[in-house]
Amino acid sequence: MVVADNRAYDYSSYEYLEQLKQENQLPKKNKRKKPKHKAHIMNIAFVFAVSIFIISRYAYIAEINFENKQYDKQIKQTETENTDLNVQLMKSVNLENLEKVAVDKLGMQYPDVLNQIVYLQVQEPNTSVAADDDFHGIEDAEENKYLASVRNVISNILKVLD
Repeated sequence: MVVADNRAYDYSSYEYLEQLKQENQLPKKNKRKKPKHKAHIMNIAFVFAVSIFIISRYAYIAEINFENKQYDKQIKQTETENTDLNVQLMKSVNLENLEKVAVDKLGMQYPDVLNQIVYLQVQEPNTSVAADDDFHGIEDAEENKYLASVRNVISNILKVLD
């Protein structure tokens, strides 16, 4: 029986190459790896700085909100004082007291019905078109507003010049 030559699973050439590499290499010194503290410290410092910045902004916002609440309290207090003062003012303005002051201190008197009261009769204005030259009808204004206003200005200027 004949056995087939199968070199596909032959790893001897690779083992030989590995031995050559190991022989050519110099022995490695035990070097200590330096820890990278600087990079860690910089990262920690950056995170610390950002967190301090954020906290300071929140503190500033809280301070402003506190001031706003104080101002709101002052506004409410001032409004209640204003309301109280208005009530006191309304209580102090008594019509009887006002009449006494007017009559006694200022020397005012009631009008004489027969001699001091004058009644006027007012007539309603005539809605028809007046004969005045300055009057422009609604139709004129609607047809040409600009022409009517220019005509009005010119007539006013002519009146001033006369």
